[in-house]
Amino acid sequence: MFKRAGLALGFTLIEMAIVLVVIGLVVGGGVAAVGPALQNSRIAESSQKLDRIEQALILHVIRYGCLPCPATPGTASTGTAAGQAVAAGTPYTSGCQVGVCTNTQGVVPWINLAISESDATDGFGTRISYAIATSGLLQQTNGMTRTLPSSYPVGDLVVNNASAVEVTGGAGNRAAYVLISHGPNRAYGFLAQVGGTAITDPFSSVPELANSDGTPFVQDDFNANQGVAYFDDLVRWRGAALIIQLCGMNACGNPA
Repeated sequence: MFKRAGLALGFTLIEMAIVLVVIGLVVGGGVAAVGPALQNSRIAESSQKLDRIEQALILHVIRYGCLPCPATPGTASTGTAAGQAVAAGTPYTSGCQVGVCTNTQGVVPWINLAISESDATDGFGTRISYAIATSGLLQQTNGMTRTLPSSYPVGDLVVNNASAVEVTGGAGNRAAYVLISHGPNRAYGFLAQVGGTAITDPFSSVPELANSDGTPFVQDDFNANQGVAYFDDLVRWRGAALIIQLCGMNACGNPA
């Protein structure tokens, strides 16, 4: 009797198999849910870093009267030029150069903005790309490029949506700078710390390629489809007029 009762309280092989299947489904579902949650967290982190970089850019314009030039993208953190639009010890340590910048598109110059490389790296470990207008805010005054031109400054960077419709408002309203987090696939971005060459786009995406060379830039919602339409970049931009407005009265070319 006791043995039969004991056997009745145990699990059969079929019951044990069912339990293992249920556990596997629960664990598998949990793992599947972790991936999207982690990606969303990294996207949110990237967005917050873009916010801080934009704040640093405005402070730079207020202090020096110009946007900093982009830093060379592929330089390792141990290199002397990493994170700097101009070499340390030069007269233009603010990151502003006389005339045209060496790079009009590169990565965020974190040293010139007085932030860390981590602040200029998105949640996916890729340096945040940065491009500036070749005119507009880059007006030379007293040996530095400044935002005090004879006429109200304008940007010249064009940003389109995925349908090739311009979102920057046309001539006179175009972007003075563009910031790009290259998203989960990291295509055309540069690795933090080690620098290196741009990461190959696994999907041969047309809009992400455009964000690597600004022909023109593309700002759009995520597109999960693989192939030529794939898009996962986070893009920010500001027009020159708005930058000057954010500077406040009697600053950055803003009239009192």
